[in-house]
Amino acid sequence: MDLRLPTHFGQGYKSPSQLARRITEPWGAENLYCCACHSDRLDAEENNAQVSDFLCPQCVERYQLKSQSKKLGGRILGSNYQKMLDAILGNRSPNFFLLHYQLPEWMVRNLLVIPRFAISPSVIIRRKPLSVSARRSNWTGYVLNVALIPGSAKIPLIVEGSEIPRNTVREQYARIAKIQALKPEQRGWTLDVLRCIESLPNEIFTNDDIYAFEPELTKLYPSNRHIRDKIRQQLQVLRDRGLLKPVARGVWQRA
Repeated sequence: MDLRLPTHFGQGYKSPSQLARRITEPWGAENLYCCACHSDRLDAEENNAQVSDFLCPQCVERYQLKSQSKKLGGRILGSNYQKMLDAILGNRSPNFFLLHYQLPEWMVRNLLVIPRFAISPSVIIRRKPLSVSARRSNWTGYVLNVALIPGSAKIPLIVEGSEIPRNTVREQYARIAKIQALKPEQRGWTLDVLRCIESLPNEIFTNDDIYAFEPELTKLYPSNRHIRDKIRQQLQVLRDRGLLKPVARGVWQRA
């Protein structure tokens, strides 16, 4: 990848968000590749595409590029909340490329991909609607809460200016893709339990270790009165997807 962003595409733009978009999207069209198959190029979507920027010409996976000059943290601004929610529930959400560039050099420093099936309704947070006096009154955006996504679903392509081998990226993508057969409305629980597992210090853990996250999961799912039952169910789902190995009764190992 060429880590230099083509700043000439931003000539004439003053808005920081418009400037970044005009510069990073042409870079993406020249440098990004599909993480789900062996295509080394992506095609730019038409300008009126609602939730994606790029399309793989081989496997037709869609991607949206989000970029910022600050290091990639816990939250990323998104666009239309309802359209993204509908896309997630309809299994049409895009994969997300998250790009961090360095100023004033306009150099790419970090880049990661979040597979579309790792985006559940619980990780998109509805923002306050625009005021009635705004040009797009009552329009509602969203924030992507990256902190609620499992670490194994935040796959690095570039780390501090160094590119990760493409076969490594695709292997990591294929590993987490084992959950994509689940229905969109079911993945939220699976992903949240996986995130809790990944935060444990040891590869081998017990049911009681995961039960410690019961208060956190209760806040995410306040209407569920059987949190521990749901945790046990998701442990079995992760086992069936090859992401966990049973060691003994109530004892597990990360695969």
